[in-house]
Amino acid sequence: MKLRLPGRPEPTVHDRILNHYRGFWGSERVDEVHWTPGPMASRLPDFHIAKVRPDEPGGMWIFATIGAWRGTEDEDHGLEFVAVARSESASVMTHLGMTAYYQAGPLENRLGVGHTVPIGEGWVEGSPLDALLVSLPYLWGPKLEHCQLPGRHIQVLWLIPISRAELAFQQANGTEALEQRFEETSCDYLDPLRPSVVSEASDGDRGARS
Repeated sequence: MKLRLPGRPEPTVHDRILNHYRGFWGSERVDEVHWTPGPMASRLPDFHIAKVRPDEPGGMWIFATIGAWRGTEDEDHGLEFVAVARSESASVMTHLGMTAYYQAGPLENRLGVGHTVPIGEGWVEGSPLDALLVSLPYLWGPKLEHCQLPGRHIQVLWLIPISRAELAFQQANGTEALEQRFEETSCDYLDPLRPSVVSEASDGDRGARS
């Protein structure tokens, strides 16, 4: 039997998810902020975002939620979300929070791989990317995706900002077809001003989604 030392509290779900991120990216790179602007506090009062600093100058910033899992806290499966940017960005954190807030709402709001979330504005100011695709975290693999806790599994999913044309293409042709376009065009996921990987004319070129 494993004994717990007196006076040492059992790690919370929050602690375990944060440790999962720190174990993956390195403790020295990961900070966290309590992020509950606007109505967030009423639905996810302990919501935080882990900020992962680049491992080299000019490298990729990573942002990962801690607390989105509470949207399904009565179940044994929960979600957290990760996004990337070229710089430390309050806008990116705001959109992560918006997605977590949405996920924690009514049952019909529950998200999963292949779902899309309109955000009503650019990913950052001036960006043509105004929707999010919920995807598997291909940049990091299953080791990040799966966070197994006592009595609960947390799945970490990647939020990819997409354009209106890409959203229409995904709805007509499916997520796999859009992700194939990303791969074929060597999509720069860090560029909030990147061109669309599909043209308006090709939105429905493979027919309706089954």
